Amino acid sequence: MKPQLKATGNFTQGNKTANFQNVPVFVIREDDTTIYYTPVFDISGYGYDDTEAEKSLQVAINEFFRYTLNKKTFSSELLKLGWKQLKKKKYLPPVMSEMVKERDYLSEIIDSHDFSKKSLDVAMPVA
Repeated sequence: MKPQLKATGNFTQGNKTANFQNVPVFVIREDDTTIYYTPVFDISGYGYDDTEAEKSLQVAINEFFRYTLNKKTFSSELLKLGWKQLKKKKYLPPVMSEMVKERDYLSEIIDSHDFSKKSLDVAMPVA
């Protein structure tokens, strides 16, 4: 089944959660390392296999959420990454073709590496 690459997300202060569905992830294998990279957050994780790489990515994304929410820069950081704010706390991710134009290293990943794509759901309770 082809992964859905249209991520959506929202942040709710009342429930204190940040939820993002269908976050696109590039899976890259180099030597003995598996790298999971999500361009919509510009964050990666790695490990010796898919399980380790996915856990590493989840930790990195959760740390991004925790840090930016604590510093009250969550919305501004998403906007810097190209996300569009639909409603006060609802977001749409940047379009892949726009990210490729703006980030040379993303073009390099696509042009120079064998990779597969998948999508993940990311949710985090906000303290």
